[in-house]
Amino acid sequence: MNRRGVLAAAEAVFDAERALRRAADTVDALGDVAASSLRVLDEAATDTFYAHQEERRDFYLESAGEHLARLRNRSGVMNELGEDLTRHLTTASNAIEQAGHEISRSTDTNDHDNEIQALKTQIDVLGEVVSLARPVAEQITRHAQHAAESATATDALMLLDSRVHDTGKEMNRADEGVSVMRSVIEHAQSRAHTSAALAGSLTYAASHPTPPDAETHRPGQSGIAI
Repeated sequence: MNRRGVLAAAEAVFDAERALRRAADTVDALGDVAASSLRVLDEAATDTFYAHQEERRDFYLESAGEHLARLRNRSGVMNELGEDLTRHLTTASNAIEQAGHEISRSTDTNDHDNEIQALKTQIDVLGEVVSLARPVAEQITRHAQHAAESATATDALMLLDSRVHDTGKEMNRADEGVSVMRSVIEHAQSRAHTSAALAGSLTYAASHPTPPDAETHRPGQSGIAI
C-alpha cells in the first residue's frame, strides 16, 4: 500500500470519527429534549384529566393548552436536532466510503499486512453500523414532526384528550428512537476508535519507513568476504 493512499485513508477515518463524535453529542441533546417533553406531557395529561371536572375547568383547559404549546416547541427543537444528526451521519458515511475507496485503490492484491486487513474489516463494519443509524435518525425526526402537529390546543375536551394521546404516542416513539440511536452510535464510535488507532499506526509506519539493512563493517576490515 503506497504512502499517499495510507495518509488519505487515515484522514478519511479521522473525519468519520469526528463526525460520529458530533453525532453522539447531538443524540445526547435529543435525549435531554425528549425527557423534558415527556415530563411536560405528563403535566398536560394531568391537566386534561382535571379539565373534565366542573370545578376550575377553564383553568385546566388553559394550562393544558400551555403545556401543548411547550410540547410543540420541544418537538420543533427535536426536529432540528434530528436533521443535524442526519447531516453528521451522512458526513461520517461519506468519509467511511472514501476511506474504503482509498484502501482498495492503493492496496496491492498480494498485500496481506495484518494491520491493513484489520483496518479494511473495521471500516466495512463501521459502514454497516452507520448505514443502520440513518433510518433511525429519520424516524426520530418524523415522530417529532408528528408530535408537533398533534400538540395543538383546543377547548373541546374530547379533542384535547385525543391530541394529548396522539402527541404522547409520537413523543414516546421519538424517545425510543433516541435510545436505539444512542446504542448504535456507541457501537459506531467504538468501531471508529479502533479504526482510527489502526489508521494512526499505518500512517506512522508510512511516514517512518524502516531503512534497508545495511552491512556493518568492523574497523580494520575491508568488508570483502574471504
